Amino acid sequence: MIMPADLPSDAYGRRMVDALRAAGAGITLHALPGPHPQVDPSAILAADVALARLPDGAPVLLDGNALPNLAASLPADSRRLRFTALVERLHWTEPGLTAEKATVRRNLEQGALALMRRVAVRDDDVAAAVRELGVQPDRIIRAATDTDGAAALLAVL
Repeated sequence: MIMPADLPSDAYGRRMVDALRAAGAGITLHALPGPHPQVDPSAILAADVALARLPDGAPVLLDGNALPNLAASLPADSRRLRFTALVERLHWTEPGLTAEKATVRRNLEQGALALMRRVAVRDDDVAAAVRELGVQPDRIIRAATDTDGAAALLAVL
């Protein structure tokens, strides 16, 4: 799983990793440096290195908080790797952003989500927001951070 290093322990991605591990899945974490969701050159480089090391056909979980830093790397690897995003919320809707910053984040998130085979979300509100960005409903998985959610996610990885 690729995620920002500074995610809090109660973040959706971290809780989902715990649920997947409890369900018996082997998960390797690749922590990206720098602040999220701001685009950071060190995070982009770390993402490029982590993705390049993965074998063809590998399933890859991407924390939604990392998508802005992954956006440039994803197109090159989207056909050889099986990407699934774990999306707790979309960052382009955060209060206090200027219209320009919101547009940039929206474009980054929309472009990255378009390359995902699946998008796992924590609830129906996030699912609706992801659908508004053009992700087809059949690619969206409602996955709570519990045993049932982990099983649903594992079934499609």
